[in-house]
Amino acid sequence: MAVTDKERKLAATLSDPVLWGQAYLYNRDGSGRDYWPHQVEDLRCPAKNIIHLDGRDVGKSIVLSTDALHYAFTTRGGQGLIAAPHQGHLDTIIEEIEFQLDSNPDLMNSIALTKYGKPKIHRKPYFRLEFTNGSVLYFRPAGAYGDAFRSLHVGRIWVDEGAWLTERAWKALRQCLKAGGTLRIYSTPNGLRDTTYYRLTSSEQFHVFRWPSWLNPLWTEDREAELLEFYGGRDSSGWQHEVAGEHGKPSYGAFNVEQFNLCRQELLEYQKIVITDSEMRDCDTEEAAHDRLEMLLNLTPRSGQFWVGGDLGYTNDPTEIVVFQEMEIGERTLLKMILRVHLEHVSYPHIAQIIALLERYYTPAGIGVDNGGNGLSVVQELLTLDKYKGLELEGRLKGYDFGGMTRLAVRDGKEIKKRTKELMTSLINGALQRKQVIFPSDDLEVEDQFTTHTYTLRDGKIIYSKGNDHIIDAVRCAMLIREEGNLDPVGEEVVSLKPVLTNPVFI
Repeated sequence: MAVTDKERKLAATLSDPVLWGQAYLYNRDGSGRDYWPHQVEDLRCPAKNIIHLDGRDVGKSIVLSTDALHYAFTTRGGQGLIAAPHQGHLDTIIEEIEFQLDSNPDLMNSIALTKYGKPKIHRKPYFRLEFTNGSVLYFRPAGAYGDAFRSLHVGRIWVDEGAWLTERAWKALRQCLKAGGTLRIYSTPNGLRDTTYYRLTSSEQFHVFRWPSWLNPLWTEDREAELLEFYGGRDSSGWQHEVAGEHGKPSYGAFNVEQFNLCRQELLEYQKIVITDSEMRDCDTEEAAHDRLEMLLNLTPRSGQFWVGGDLGYTNDPTEIVVFQEMEIGERTLLKMILRVHLEHVSYPHIAQIIALLERYYTPAGIGVDNGGNGLSVVQELLTLDKYKGLELEGRLKGYDFGGMTRLAVRDGKEIKKRTKELMTSLINGALQRKQVIFPSDDLEVEDQFTTHTYTLRDGKIIYSKGNDHIIDAVRCAMLIREEGNLDPVGEEVVSLKPVLTNPVFI
Protein backbone atom coordinates (compact mmCIF):
# COMPACT_ATOMS: atom_id res chain seq x y z
CA MET A 1 0.00 0.00 0.00
CA ALA A 2 1.38 3.41 -1.00
CA VAL A 3 2.26 5.88 1.73
CA THR A 4 0.21 9.06 1.45
CA ASP A 5 1.55 12.58 1.82
CA LYS A 6 -0.44 12.94 5.03
CA GLU A 7 1.22 9.83 6.46
CA ARG A 8 4.66 11.09 5.42
CA LYS A 9 3.98 14.43 7.09
CA LEU A 10 2.77 12.73 10.27
CA ALA A 11 5.84 10.48 10.35
CA ALA A 12 8.11 13.50 9.89
CA THR A 13 6.29 15.35 12.67
CA LEU A 14 6.52 12.43 15.09
CA SER A 15 10.23 11.89 14.41
CA ASP A 16 11.24 15.54 14.92
CA PRO A 17 10.73 17.08 18.40
CA VAL A 18 10.67 20.59 16.90
CA LEU A 19 7.90 19.81 14.39
CA TRP A 20 6.09 17.78 17.04
CA GLY A 21 6.23 20.64 19.53
CA GLN A 22 4.94 23.09 16.94
CA ALA A 23 2.05 20.74 16.15
CA TYR A 24 1.04 19.78 19.69
CA LEU A 25 2.18 22.45 22.15
CA TYR A 26 1.02 25.98 22.91
CA ASN A 27 2.28 29.21 24.42
CA ARG A 28 0.51 30.62 27.47
CA ASP A 29 -1.30 33.18 25.31
CA GLY A 30 -2.88 30.37 23.30
CA SER A 31 -0.71 30.77 20.23
CA GLY A 32 1.10 27.81 18.70
CA ARG A 33 4.50 26.92 20.11
CA ASP A 34 7.47 28.14 18.10
CA TYR A 35 11.14 27.72 18.98
CA TRP A 36 14.10 30.06 18.95
CA PRO A 37 17.12 29.00 16.85
CA HIS A 38 19.18 27.91 19.87
CA GLN A 39 16.27 25.81 21.15
CA VAL A 40 15.93 24.12 17.76
CA GLU A 41 19.63 23.23 17.82
CA ASP A 42 19.24 21.55 21.21
CA LEU A 43 16.06 19.63 20.37
CA ARG A 44 17.56 18.24 17.17
CA CYS A 45 20.95 17.41 18.66
CA PRO A 46 21.57 13.64 18.23
CA ALA A 47 24.24 13.42 20.96
CA LYS A 48 23.58 10.91 23.75
CA ASN A 49 25.13 13.17 26.40
CA ILE A 50 24.27 16.88 26.43
CA ILE A 51 25.13 19.50 29.04
CA HIS A 52 24.26 23.19 29.25
CA LEU A 53 25.78 26.36 30.66
CA ASP A 54 22.80 28.72 30.50
CA GLY A 55 21.95 32.21 31.60
CA ARG A 56 18.46 33.00 32.85
CA ASP A 57 15.41 33.37 30.59
CA VAL A 58 16.79 31.45 27.62
CA GLY A 59 13.93 28.94 27.47
CA LYS A 60 15.62 25.84 28.87
CA SER A 61 12.48 24.71 30.72
CA ILE A 62 10.53 24.90 27.43
CA VAL A 63 13.12 22.73 25.71
CA LEU A 64 13.27 20.21 28.56
CA SER A 65 9.49 19.82 28.78
CA THR A 66 9.15 19.58 24.98
CA ASP A 67 11.77 16.85 24.71
CA ALA A 68 10.31 14.89 27.64
CA LEU A 69 6.74 15.00 26.30
CA HIS A 70 7.91 14.14 22.76
CA TYR A 71 9.90 11.16 24.08
CA ALA A 72 6.95 9.81 26.08
CA PHE A 73 4.44 10.43 23.26
CA THR A 74 6.51 8.69 20.57
CA THR A 75 8.44 5.96 22.43
CA ARG A 76 6.56 2.75 23.12
CA GLY A 77 7.36 1.52 26.61
CA GLY A 78 9.90 4.29 27.17
CA GLN A 79 10.84 5.30 30.70
CA GLY A 80 12.24 8.74 31.46
CA LEU A 81 13.28 10.60 34.61
CA ILE A 82 13.09 14.37 35.11
CA ALA A 83 15.41 15.14 38.03
CA ALA A 84 16.21 18.35 39.88
CA PRO A 85 17.87 19.30 43.17
CA HIS A 86 14.61 20.23 44.91
CA GLN A 87 10.87 19.88 44.44
CA GLY A 88 10.56 23.60 43.78
CA HIS A 89 12.62 23.23 40.60
CA LEU A 90 10.45 20.34 39.45
CA ASP A 91 7.23 22.23 40.11
CA THR A 92 8.04 24.72 37.34
CA ILE A 93 8.40 21.90 34.79
CA ILE A 94 5.34 20.03 36.10
CA GLU A 95 3.26 23.20 35.78
CA GLU A 96 4.33 23.59 32.13
CA ILE A 97 3.57 19.95 31.31
CA GLU A 98 0.15 20.09 32.98
CA PHE A 99 -0.63 23.25 31.03
CA GLN A 100 0.16 21.45 27.78
CA LEU A 101 -1.99 18.46 28.73
CA ASP A 102 -4.90 20.78 29.51
CA SER A 103 -4.41 22.70 26.24
CA ASN A 104 -4.41 19.80 23.77
CA PRO A 105 -7.04 17.02 23.87
CA ASP A 106 -4.83 14.77 21.70
CA LEU A 107 -2.04 15.09 24.23
CA MET A 108 -4.38 14.43 27.17
CA ASN A 109 -5.81 11.40 25.35
CA SER A 110 -2.31 9.95 25.22
CA ILE A 111 -2.36 9.65 29.03
CA ALA A 112 -3.38 6.16 30.18
CA LEU A 113 -6.52 5.68 32.25
CA THR A 114 -7.11 3.82 35.50
CA LYS A 115 -9.81 1.15 35.75
CA TYR A 116 -12.03 3.94 37.08
CA GLY A 117 -11.51 6.01 33.92
CA LYS A 118 -9.26 8.65 35.49
CA PRO A 119 -5.96 9.77 33.90
CA LYS A 120 -2.89 8.06 35.35
CA ILE A 121 -1.39 11.26 36.70
CA HIS A 122 0.09 10.37 40.07
CA ARG A 123 1.03 13.14 42.50
CA LYS A 124 2.13 11.24 45.61
CA PRO A 125 4.68 10.48 46.79
CA TYR A 126 6.17 11.92 43.57
CA PHE A 127 4.66 13.21 40.32
CA ARG A 128 4.40 10.55 37.59
CA LEU A 129 2.73 10.37 34.16
CA GLU A 130 1.76 7.09 32.46
CA PHE A 131 0.93 7.00 28.74
CA THR A 132 -1.26 4.71 26.63
CA ASN A 133 1.83 3.46 24.74
CA GLY A 134 3.36 2.20 27.99
CA SER A 135 5.75 5.11 28.48
CA VAL A 136 6.26 6.57 31.94
CA LEU A 137 7.74 9.91 33.01
CA TYR A 138 9.03 10.09 36.58
CA PHE A 139 9.67 13.40 38.37
CA ARG A 140 12.01 13.13 41.35
CA PRO A 141 13.80 15.67 43.59
CA ALA A 142 17.39 14.74 44.43
CA GLY A 143 17.54 16.05 47.97
CA ALA A 144 20.90 15.70 49.70
CA TYR A 145 21.52 12.03 48.91
CA GLY A 146 19.51 11.14 45.80
CA ASP A 147 17.42 8.60 47.69
CA ALA A 148 14.42 9.17 45.40
CA PHE A 149 16.44 8.00 42.37
CA ARG A 150 17.52 4.62 43.67
CA SER A 151 14.53 2.52 42.61
CA LEU A 152 14.57 3.67 38.97
CA HIS A 153 16.16 2.30 35.79
CA VAL A 154 15.34 4.47 32.77
CA GLY A 155 16.36 5.06 29.18
CA ARG A 156 16.48 8.86 29.30
CA ILE A 157 17.23 11.39 32.02
CA TRP A 158 16.69 15.15 32.00
CA VAL A 159 18.34 17.13 34.80
CA ASP A 160 17.27 20.68 35.63
CA GLU A 161 19.65 22.95 37.59
CA GLY A 162 22.28 20.22 37.54
CA ALA A 163 24.94 22.52 39.02
CA TRP A 164 23.21 22.19 42.39
CA LEU A 165 23.00 18.41 42.61
CA THR A 166 25.13 17.02 45.44
CA GLU A 167 27.85 14.49 44.68
CA ARG A 168 25.89 11.73 46.40
CA ALA A 169 22.84 12.57 44.28
CA TRP A 170 24.94 12.39 41.09
CA LYS A 171 26.15 8.88 42.01
CA ALA A 172 22.60 7.72 42.64
CA LEU A 173 21.38 9.34 39.43
CA ARG A 174 24.05 7.81 37.22
CA GLN A 175 23.01 4.33 38.33
CA CYS A 176 19.47 5.00 37.10
CA LEU A 177 20.46 5.34 33.45
CA LYS A 178 20.43 2.21 31.31
CA ALA A 179 23.42 1.40 29.12
CA GLY A 180 23.20 3.44 25.92
CA GLY A 181 20.65 5.80 27.46
CA THR A 182 20.45 9.57 26.90
CA LEU A 183 21.45 12.14 29.53
CA ARG A 184 20.55 15.80 29.07
CA ILE A 185 21.70 18.27 31.75
CA TYR A 186 20.48 21.85 31.95
CA SER A 187 21.73 24.44 34.41
CA THR A 188 22.85 27.92 35.18
CA PRO A 189 26.49 27.54 36.33
CA ASN A 190 27.26 28.50 39.91
CA GLY A 191 31.05 28.72 39.87
CA LEU A 192 31.58 25.73 42.15
CA ARG A 193 34.61 23.79 40.90
CA ASP A 194 34.64 20.59 42.94
CA THR A 195 31.40 19.22 41.42
CA THR A 196 30.35 16.60 38.89
CA TYR A 197 28.54 19.26 36.89
CA TYR A 198 31.70 21.33 36.48
CA ARG A 199 33.72 18.30 35.42
CA LEU A 200 31.13 17.17 32.86
CA THR A 201 31.16 20.58 31.14
CA SER A 202 34.78 19.84 30.21
CA SER A 203 34.22 16.19 29.27
CA GLU A 204 34.82 15.08 25.69
CA GLN A 205 31.90 12.68 26.07
CA PHE A 206 29.41 15.56 26.38
CA HIS A 207 28.11 17.96 23.77
CA VAL A 208 28.19 21.38 25.47
CA PHE A 209 25.63 24.13 24.84
CA ARG A 210 26.32 27.67 26.05
CA TRP A 211 23.26 29.91 26.16
CA PRO A 212 23.83 33.44 27.51
CA SER A 213 20.71 35.40 28.38
CA TRP A 214 21.06 37.69 25.37
CA LEU A 215 20.09 34.79 23.06
CA ASN A 216 16.53 35.54 24.16
CA PRO A 217 14.98 37.55 21.29
CA LEU A 218 13.33 39.82 23.87
CA TRP A 219 16.72 40.95 25.22
CA THR A 220 17.10 44.73 25.21
CA GLU A 221 19.71 47.31 26.13
CA ASP A 222 17.51 48.38 29.05
CA ARG A 223 17.43 44.81 30.36
CA GLU A 224 21.20 44.59 30.03
CA ALA A 225 21.71 47.85 31.92
CA GLU A 226 19.28 46.74 34.65
CA LEU A 227 21.14 43.45 35.23
CA LEU A 228 24.56 45.08 35.07
CA GLU A 229 23.51 47.43 37.86
CA PHE A 230 21.91 44.65 39.91
CA TYR A 231 24.89 42.27 39.75
CA GLY A 232 27.59 44.93 39.87
CA GLY A 233 29.13 44.78 36.39
CA ARG A 234 30.39 42.19 33.94
CA ASP A 235 33.21 41.10 36.24
CA SER A 236 30.78 40.08 39.00
CA SER A 237 30.06 36.41 39.60
CA GLY A 238 26.32 37.10 39.40
CA TRP A 239 26.57 38.45 35.86
CA GLN A 240 28.93 35.67 34.79
CA HIS A 241 26.74 32.87 36.16
CA GLU A 242 23.19 34.17 35.83
CA VAL A 243 23.46 36.16 32.61
CA ALA A 244 26.53 35.09 30.61
CA GLY A 245 26.15 31.40 31.49
CA GLU A 246 29.84 31.05 32.34
CA HIS A 247 31.61 29.29 35.20
CA GLY A 248 33.28 32.64 35.90
CA LYS A 249 35.12 33.14 39.14
CA PRO A 250 35.39 30.15 41.49
CA SER A 251 32.50 30.06 43.97
CA TYR A 252 32.00 28.22 47.24
CA GLY A 253 28.93 27.14 49.15
CA ALA A 254 28.05 29.60 51.89
CA PHE A 255 26.40 26.82 53.92
CA ASN A 256 27.19 23.13 54.28
CA VAL A 257 24.27 21.28 52.66
CA GLU A 258 24.54 18.18 54.84
CA GLN A 259 24.61 20.21 58.03
CA PHE A 260 21.63 22.21 56.83
CA ASN A 261 19.62 19.07 56.06
CA LEU A 262 20.35 17.68 59.52
CA CYS A 263 18.73 20.82 60.93
CA ARG A 264 15.44 20.38 59.03
CA GLN A 265 12.46 18.86 60.79
CA GLU A 266 8.72 18.61 60.39
CA LEU A 267 7.36 21.48 62.47
CA LEU A 268 3.63 21.17 63.06
CA GLU A 269 3.38 24.71 64.42
CA TYR A 270 5.19 26.27 61.46
CA GLN A 271 3.25 28.77 59.34
CA LYS A 272 4.08 30.28 55.98
CA ILE A 273 1.94 33.31 55.14
CA VAL A 274 1.89 35.07 51.77
CA ILE A 275 0.46 38.60 51.46
CA THR A 276 0.31 40.54 48.19
CA ASP A 277 -0.66 44.09 47.29
CA SER A 278 -3.89 42.84 45.71
CA GLU A 279 -5.16 41.89 49.16
CA MET A 280 -4.57 45.43 50.44
CA ARG A 281 -5.86 47.57 47.55
CA ASP A 282 -9.37 48.11 48.89
CA CYS A 283 -8.16 49.18 52.35
CA ASP A 284 -8.90 52.91 52.30
CA THR A 285 -7.94 53.69 55.90
CA GLU A 286 -5.14 52.81 58.24
CA GLU A 287 -7.59 50.97 60.49
CA ALA A 288 -8.90 48.91 57.57
CA ALA A 289 -5.33 47.96 56.59
CA HIS A 290 -4.55 46.98 60.18
CA ASP A 291 -7.63 44.77 60.42
CA ARG A 292 -6.93 43.15 57.04
CA LEU A 293 -3.32 42.39 57.95
CA GLU A 294 -4.34 40.97 61.31
CA MET A 295 -6.85 38.72 59.58
CA LEU A 296 -4.32 37.55 56.96
CA LEU A 297 -1.63 36.84 59.55
CA ASN A 298 -4.13 34.87 61.66
CA LEU A 299 -1.80 34.72 64.67
CA THR A 300 -2.42 33.64 68.23
CA PRO A 301 -0.57 35.07 71.25
CA ARG A 302 2.47 32.98 72.18
CA SER A 303 4.54 32.84 75.35
CA GLY A 304 8.27 32.31 75.33
CA GLN A 305 11.32 34.04 73.89
CA PHE A 306 11.20 35.07 70.24
CA TRP A 307 13.49 36.73 67.70
CA VAL A 308 12.35 38.40 64.49
CA GLY A 309 14.40 39.02 61.36
CA GLY A 310 13.40 40.85 58.21
CA ASP A 311 14.70 41.52 54.72
CA LEU A 312 12.49 44.44 53.76
CA GLY A 313 12.80 44.93 50.02
CA TYR A 314 11.58 47.84 47.95
CA THR A 315 7.96 47.66 46.85
CA ASN A 316 8.93 45.78 43.66
CA ASP A 317 11.08 43.29 45.59
CA PRO A 318 9.79 40.55 47.89
CA THR A 319 9.98 41.06 51.63
CA GLU A 320 10.69 38.18 53.98
CA ILE A 321 10.06 38.24 57.74
CA VAL A 322 10.93 35.25 59.93
CA VAL A 323 10.20 34.47 63.56
CA PHE A 324 12.33 32.13 65.69
CA GLN A 325 11.37 30.71 69.06
CA GLU A 326 14.24 30.13 71.48
CA MET A 327 13.85 27.01 73.60
CA GLU A 328 15.90 25.30 76.30
CA ILE A 329 16.09 21.53 75.75
CA GLY A 330 18.10 20.14 78.65
CA GLU A 331 21.40 21.97 78.53
CA ARG A 332 20.96 22.91 74.86
CA THR A 333 19.48 26.08 73.41
CA LEU A 334 17.47 25.61 70.22
CA LEU A 335 16.19 28.22 67.77
CA LYS A 336 13.13 27.02 65.90
CA MET A 337 11.66 28.84 62.90
CA ILE A 338 7.92 28.99 63.56
CA LEU A 339 6.76 31.63 61.06
CA ARG A 340 7.69 33.06 57.67
CA VAL A 341 5.80 35.98 56.16
CA HIS A 342 6.37 36.51 52.43
CA LEU A 343 5.23 39.88 51.07
CA GLU A 344 4.99 40.92 47.42
CA HIS A 345 4.56 44.54 46.32
CA VAL A 346 3.56 45.56 49.83
CA SER A 347 4.41 49.16 50.77
CA TYR A 348 6.58 50.03 53.77
CA PRO A 349 3.76 51.49 55.97
CA HIS A 350 2.02 48.12 55.75
CA ILE A 351 5.29 46.33 56.51
CA ALA A 352 5.61 48.50 59.63
CA GLN A 353 2.07 47.50 60.63
CA ILE A 354 2.96 43.81 60.20
CA ILE A 355 6.01 44.13 62.45
CA ALA A 356 3.85 45.95 65.01
CA LEU A 357 1.38 43.05 64.91
CA LEU A 358 4.20 40.53 65.40
CA GLU A 359 5.30 42.57 68.42
CA ARG A 360 1.78 42.41 69.80
CA TYR A 361 1.47 38.62 69.47
CA TYR A 362 5.05 37.52 70.24
CA THR A 363 6.70 40.38 72.21
CA PRO A 364 10.08 39.45 70.68
CA ALA A 365 13.29 40.04 72.59
CA GLY A 366 14.78 41.57 69.44
CA ILE A 367 13.80 42.56 65.89
CA GLY A 368 16.56 42.90 63.32
CA VAL A 369 16.02 44.15 59.76
CA ASP A 370 18.12 44.96 56.74
CA ASN A 371 18.60 48.74 56.45
CA GLY A 372 18.50 48.50 52.65
CA GLY A 373 15.31 48.65 50.59
CA ASN A 374 12.42 49.71 52.81
CA GLY A 375 14.26 48.81 56.01
CA LEU A 376 15.36 52.29 57.01
CA SER A 377 11.89 53.75 56.42
CA VAL A 378 10.22 51.00 58.42
CA VAL A 379 12.62 51.41 61.35
CA GLN A 380 12.06 55.19 61.36
CA GLU A 381 8.28 54.75 61.36
CA LEU A 382 8.30 52.24 64.19
CA LEU A 383 10.68 54.25 66.36
CA THR A 384 9.36 57.79 65.75
CA LEU A 385 5.62 57.75 65.00
CA ASP A 386 3.36 58.35 67.97
CA LYS A 387 1.08 55.43 67.09
CA TYR A 388 3.97 53.00 67.66
CA LYS A 389 5.39 54.61 70.82
CA GLY A 390 3.49 52.20 73.04
CA LEU A 391 5.42 49.27 71.56
CA GLU A 392 8.60 50.55 73.25
CA LEU A 393 10.82 49.17 70.48
CA GLU A 394 13.81 51.38 71.29
CA GLY A 395 16.77 49.06 71.88
CA ARG A 396 14.89 46.00 70.60
CA LEU A 397 14.45 47.07 66.95
CA LYS A 398 17.63 47.58 64.93
CA GLY A 399 18.44 48.10 61.28
CA TYR A 400 21.67 46.61 59.94
CA ASP A 401 23.86 47.80 57.10
CA PHE A 402 25.00 44.59 55.43
CA GLY A 403 27.96 46.40 53.90
CA GLY A 404 29.10 47.84 57.24
CA MET A 405 31.10 46.60 60.21
CA THR A 406 30.01 45.27 63.60
CA ARG A 407 32.10 45.81 66.71
CA LEU A 408 32.75 42.56 68.55
CA ALA A 409 35.10 43.60 71.35
CA VAL A 410 37.65 46.09 72.59
CA ARG A 411 41.11 44.65 73.15
CA ASP A 412 44.06 46.72 74.37
CA GLY A 413 42.01 49.83 73.74
CA LYS A 414 41.37 48.91 70.10
CA GLU A 415 38.03 47.94 68.61
CA ILE A 416 37.78 44.53 66.95
CA LYS A 417 35.31 44.63 64.08
CA LYS A 418 34.02 42.21 61.49
CA ARG A 419 32.09 42.79 58.30
CA THR A 420 28.44 42.57 59.27
CA LYS A 421 27.26 40.18 56.54
CA GLU A 422 30.16 37.80 57.16
CA LEU A 423 29.46 37.87 60.89
CA MET A 424 25.77 37.13 60.31
CA THR A 425 26.62 34.22 58.01
CA SER A 426 29.10 32.79 60.51
CA LEU A 427 26.43 32.90 63.21
CA ILE A 428 24.12 30.81 61.02
CA ASN A 429 26.93 28.39 60.20
CA GLY A 430 27.80 28.02 63.87
CA ALA A 431 24.17 27.25 64.71
CA LEU A 432 24.05 24.66 61.90
CA GLN A 433 27.25 23.01 63.07
CA ARG A 434 25.95 22.79 66.65
CA LYS A 435 22.49 21.68 65.46
CA GLN A 436 21.17 24.65 67.40
CA VAL A 437 18.70 25.86 64.76
CA ILE A 438 15.68 24.04 63.32
CA PHE A 439 14.20 24.87 59.91
CA PRO A 440 10.87 23.50 58.61
CA SER A 441 11.40 20.54 56.27
CA ASP A 442 8.31 21.29 54.18
CA ASP A 443 9.21 24.87 53.19
CA LEU A 444 10.92 24.25 49.86
CA GLU A 445 11.94 27.87 49.36
CA VAL A 446 13.99 27.83 52.56
CA GLU A 447 15.72 24.67 51.33
CA ASP A 448 16.34 26.10 47.87
CA GLN A 449 17.93 29.30 49.14
CA PHE A 450 20.18 27.78 51.79
CA THR A 451 21.48 25.02 49.51
CA THR A 452 22.23 27.31 46.54
CA HIS A 453 23.73 30.37 48.28
CA THR A 454 27.37 30.89 47.29
CA TYR A 455 30.20 33.36 47.65
CA THR A 456 33.27 34.37 45.70
CA LEU A 457 36.52 35.94 46.86
CA ARG A 458 37.58 39.32 45.52
CA ASP A 459 40.70 41.07 46.83
CA GLY A 460 40.45 39.00 50.00
CA LYS A 461 36.81 39.97 50.56
CA ILE A 462 33.83 37.64 50.55
CA ILE A 463 31.17 38.53 47.98
CA TYR A 464 27.89 36.65 48.45
CA SER A 465 25.62 35.69 45.56
CA LYS A 466 22.61 37.93 45.00
CA GLY A 467 19.00 37.40 44.06
CA ASN A 468 17.82 34.18 45.67
CA ASP A 469 18.67 35.16 49.25
CA HIS A 470 15.79 37.12 50.81
CA ILE A 471 14.92 34.43 53.37
CA ILE A 472 18.60 34.01 54.23
CA ASP A 473 18.97 37.76 54.80
CA ALA A 474 15.97 37.72 57.14
CA VAL A 475 17.55 34.83 59.09
CA ARG A 476 20.86 36.74 59.14
CA CYS A 477 19.16 39.68 60.85
CA ALA A 478 17.40 37.47 63.40
CA MET A 479 20.68 35.73 64.28
CA LEU A 480 22.58 39.00 64.72
CA ILE A 481 19.96 40.73 66.87
CA ARG A 482 20.01 37.66 69.12
CA GLU A 483 23.80 37.53 69.23
CA GLU A 484 24.23 41.20 70.04
CA GLY A 485 23.14 40.57 73.59
CA ASN A 486 26.04 38.14 73.90
CA LEU A 487 28.69 40.43 72.40
CA ASP A 488 30.61 42.01 75.27
CA PRO A 489 32.00 45.34 74.02
CA VAL A 490 34.71 45.41 76.68
CA GLY A 491 35.48 41.70 76.99
CA GLU A 492 38.18 39.54 75.50
CA GLU A 493 35.85 37.15 73.72
CA VAL A 494 35.69 37.50 69.95
CA VAL A 495 33.19 35.66 67.76
CA SER A 496 35.04 33.22 65.53
CA LEU A 497 34.30 33.70 61.84
CA LYS A 498 34.31 30.55 59.69
CA PRO A 499 32.31 31.36 56.56
CA VAL A 500 34.01 28.71 54.42
CA LEU A 501 32.38 25.34 54.88
CA THR A 502 33.09 23.81 51.50
CA ASN A 503 36.55 22.98 50.26
CA PRO A 504 37.92 25.84 48.15
CA VAL A 505 39.19 24.32 44.92
CA PHE A 506 40.82 26.59 42.37
CA ILE A 507 41.20 25.06 38.93
